[in-house]
Amino acid sequence: MESRETELLQFKQLDLVRYALSRGFQVDRRASSRKSVAVRHSNGDKLIIGQSPDGTYFYFNAKGNDNGTIIDLVQYLDGGSIGEVRKTLRQYVPSSVENVASWQTMSQPKAAFIRADVDAKWRDAKPLEELSPYLSTCRSIPASVYLDPVFAGRFRIDLRGNVLAAHYDEEGICGFEMKNGTAHRTTFTGFSPGGVKGLCVSRARLTDSTMVVAETFIDMLSVAALEGTRGIRFFSTSGRPSPKQVDLLKRASRRMPSGASIQLRFDNDAGGKEIAEMLEAALGEEASVVRCFPSDRGADWNDVLRNHTASNVPGRQPS
Repeated sequence: MESRETELLQFKQLDLVRYALSRGFQVDRRASSRKSVAVRHSNGDKLIIGQSPDGTYFYFNAKGNDNGTIIDLVQYLDGGSIGEVRKTLRQYVPSSVENVASWQTMSQPKAAFIRADVDAKWRDAKPLEELSPYLSTCRSIPASVYLDPVFAGRFRIDLRGNVLAAHYDEEGICGFEMKNGTAHRTTFTGFSPGGVKGLCVSRARLTDSTMVVAETFIDMLSVAALEGTRGIRFFSTSGRPSPKQVDLLKRASRRMPSGASIQLRFDNDAGGKEIAEMLEAALGEEASVVRCFPSDRGADWNDVLRNHTASNVPGRQPS
């Protein structure tokens, strides 16, 4: 059996770019160079990734204080001991041709979309019917919000404790967002392997008068916690919308009751404003569109909720 030190060296030579992509990051080609690759996450993190002459990958977070190797990144994202990190990274080690193929599938999902497979994976998870430590403790979202009947059936919990949020297209469920975290609010973010992005959407009501579109289901639920759910139909896209998702949003806006308005609830940063501008142009002919950003630069709607929650707890200050 190989030594602990040998295994750790092997981990450090795993492709850190591919690993970051498997955890929800996207390549920022404009910020990349011949010697480094920049990747961004919807939570605001921006990693600059390089490789030393001995094959070791390293990174630093341009939007945070963390840096190091893939081992440090796993601890930043998931927390836990070095033993837990080793268990996580063993599934990425390409020790055989079969494992190499598995790693590539895990890192850059290219599996053919088979709706029945996505539906089966969704049904294998348990319905979210009780308090979620991740949503309530890490994200400050009250259980009364995500257990509200308007979100009935939209969320599940898998065997790893990840919260799943269903995405739908015109034919039914087509994928699901995946999120988790620790008491320190570090998170795991992903999307169902083999699934495709549609829209995460609340249950429609004839009394809905406002269509809220957010970037992730965490932001969607955060707006629900801040504004309530009465008269609002909620949507999230899980990142920058694809042309297919824009078309789904257009169709959804046409199904809103007459006179309904659209609120675009994206992050107060360059990416969020770019998405909002694009969606306003696409949806402006369907209904009245309003862009709503958090007041603090760089913030998302969960930041707003957590600060609001902290400011209303005696003895606590907003983080």
